[in-house]
Amino acid sequence: MGEQAKVADVETVERFRAALLVAAEAFGLALEDAASELDRTVHWVESERIDVWKRRIRAAQDEVVACKSALYRKQEIKATPEARPSVVDERKALERAQRKLAFAEERLRASKRWAVELPRQAIVFKGAISPMQAMLDRDIPQLAGAMRRMTEHLAEYLRGPEGAAEMLRLLGESPSGAMVRGGSEGGPEPSGSEAPEATERRPDAVGDGPGGDP
Repeated sequence: MGEQAKVADVETVERFRAALLVAAEAFGLALEDAASELDRTVHWVESERIDVWKRRIRAAQDEVVACKSALYRKQEIKATPEARPSVVDERKALERAQRKLAFAEERLRASKRWAVELPRQAIVFKGAISPMQAMLDRDIPQLAGAMRRMTEHLAEYLRGPEGAAEMLRLLGESPSGAMVRGGSEGGPEPSGSEAPEATERRPDAVGDGPGGDP
């Protein structure tokens, strides 16, 4: 006996198809946002950050020069050894300025490294998501179309027997398979009643035996 397909709720298939399209659209928007954010980051590193750290380096260099000048002037003040002015504050200010300069120089080197590496990583990322994008652009619409055709054939089948053959073809069933319309239980109705095989028995003949009638 062929397998049975229980057709009870066409609307469930249609709701699933609609939910699939909504999810695919949301996923596609997420991929687009990720790619756009990556492009903005690449541009930010290549242009803005490098310029920012160059300006900060120039400002830190000017501050270092100013601190050195202040320290030098303080050291050149003529005074007795007992009254020599303290240069502790000037030295601390110079150390802070030098640390700021070193930090800005390190940030500039890191920005230049990422300005080269980040575009490469962006290419790798976009290559990795291209199969998913192709699935959203091609496979999901094809699947949604197939599900729409399935629901149409299911609805036609539920309206009458004329769609059964097409439904069986879509499901890959052989004509011997059966479908239960409207969620009814049990197998297909028998096409006709078959009479049980009759067994005839000839009445025993009188005098049946070697000497009886043939």
